[in-house]
Amino acid sequence: MPNKLTDRRQKLLRFIIDEYVTTAQPVGSSALVEKYGLPVSPATIRNEMAALEDEGYIAQPHTSAGRVPTDLGYRYYVEALMREDRVPDDLKQMIRHQFHQAARELEEWARLSAAILAGRLQNAAIVTTPRSPEPRLRWLEIVSVHDYLALLVVVLEEARVLQQTLALDRPFSQEELTGIARKLNDLLAGKSAAQIREQRLLAAAVENSIAGATAGLIESTEEGVGDPGFLEGLRELLRQPEFTQGERILGLMELLEERNLPRAIPASAGTAADVSIIIGKEHPIDAMQFCSVITTRYTGPTGLRGSLTVVGPTRMDYPRTVSMVRYMSALMEELLGVYFT
Repeated sequence: MPNKLTDRRQKLLRFIIDEYVTTAQPVGSSALVEKYGLPVSPATIRNEMAALEDEGYIAQPHTSAGRVPTDLGYRYYVEALMREDRVPDDLKQMIRHQFHQAARELEEWARLSAAILAGRLQNAAIVTTPRSPEPRLRWLEIVSVHDYLALLVVVLEEARVLQQTLALDRPFSQEELTGIARKLNDLLAGKSAAQIREQRLLAAAVENSIAGATAGLIESTEEGVGDPGFLEGLRELLRQPEFTQGERILGLMELLEERNLPRAIPASAGTAADVSIIIGKEHPIDAMQFCSVITTRYTGPTGLRGSLTVVGPTRMDYPRTVSMVRYMSALMEELLGVYFT
């Protein structure tokens, strides 16, 4: 937390940030006095702005221009001055209606959440599908494809469906495969990959082989290997004045490609209980240092968890963005509690 400012400088910093977020133009002393009816002269405001500049909270882009907030100024604002907005009730009702119309599938919820955040905030949004840190088997099915070939279908407790073809050592009828699946479900349902590999009650070689294949499929979904999330709103983000420079656009677009997407959200960012705000040069990746990243993680009662993130310029509407991210996180947790307990 930066050093505490005087009351007058706190108010002045808030006014400068509010104006700059709205107009994307450097803010001058006369404009502040006129808009906010300040009971002092523009000269007094200029002196206070010079003090804020000396302390690193605002900067002057070029001679004779007004001032713009710095990363330090935004940090002071979100830590000490921000008044978080309230999501209007009619907007909450509309969002709930959208989820009511959507399929009750985790990926569909994540995709819809990203679209809502991007659309309402006019910035990029990244929402990951909720996954379990230790995925567990709900049930499996084995479908005959050919005498020596079968399809293994594995459904996880998080409703994710995985498939793999199996080579069989002899011909099996569908009735035999169904019987094997029934036995494996009785023994393995609710177990993690590690627990399945520890299972020692299987007598037939084919049962052990299918159990091993099931464990392998589950292991392939564990954290670090799974889905990076749904990205929406990249076009809206790139329309912001901050991204008129080609180098900034190229660097940001490369980072936000699917294979690099997890790097945009530091692993330590956000908890299930709060919202994390990373501003400008606080981000470890150069391409993100013209942006702010607001993120939180959401969890369900069975251990399912995911994240919601908004990426925008440092000149973003922090009160509105934080409130939307917090609301969408609470809604996702509520839905997981109702449908995935």
